[in-house]
Amino acid sequence: MQTALLSAKGQITIPKKIQRQLKIGHRSKLVIYPQKDLIIIKPLKTSITEQTAGSLARFIPKDKKGVSFTQVLEETQKIVASELASK
Repeated sequence: MQTALLSAKGQITIPKKIQRQLKIGHRSKLVIYPQKDLIIIKPLKTSITEQTAGSLARFIPKDKKGVSFTQVLEETQKIVASELASK
């Protein structure tokens, strides 16, 4: 168990060990809600890439890792358009 101090501005610092464990960092979005006498803080996964990164990682060729979702989407649209045009 780790502890955190509430600042005068109502801010807390999440210990680095927990940040690494949850794969969060500077400017990560978090969901915070009270539950009885607890405060629940969960990372907010905002993009499809973040939500599926772990499950799809084995299907991504090494030369494509780090490519933006937008670029993947554009390439996919070109391939589909080309296949439709050839029919």
